[in-house]
Amino acid sequence: MASKFYYFGFGSNMLAQRIHIQNPTAKRIGAGKLDDYRLDFFTESKNWLGAPATIVPTPGSHVYGAIWEIDMCNLKDLDNQESVPEGVYIPISVPVFSLTCKENIVCRAYHLSEQPQTDLRGLGSGLIPYDRQPSQTYLKVLVKGALETGVPDEYIKWLRSIKNNGKKVDTFEKKLQLAEMTLS
Repeated sequence: MASKFYYFGFGSNMLAQRIHIQNPTAKRIGAGKLDDYRLDFFTESKNWLGAPATIVPTPGSHVYGAIWEIDMCNLKDLDNQESVPEGVYIPISVPVFSLTCKENIVCRAYHLSEQPQTDLRGLGSGLIPYDRQPSQTYLKVLVKGALETGVPDEYIKWLRSIKNNGKKVDTFEKKLQLAEMTLS
């Protein structure tokens, strides 16, 4: 049995401070690109006070994120963080193209068990339903993590433009040092 596994973090786990809260062995390999999926947001997260991120199979689309190498001893911790036992997220294996190594790496990723049926990218920002809007804090974590990971600037610009519900989570704002992070 392998002693390590690869994980693709496309949401809050792009940020090292965030992933290390429950997965201290995580070592960032670099930025990665997952083809034929889109980033979307759906349902409500009590921790984040808004819609969390998910990946949805979508031919021709792509999602950027962080590829992490994690000790197998933290697999259960990661599953618990993603609420797998409660059925919120489902673990999947996906081929992620490493922008560092220039090759595909099979990674564990998670998608919501209840996926959105419409593509939020086709909606104008004023038309995005409230249950599809991440909190301001969550979106700041994604942007900070994307910057830290080194994903392409165009993707970061798109992340900054996503409509959020304006809610802040003070504990995460402080713990993850988000005071200086702006979305505009």
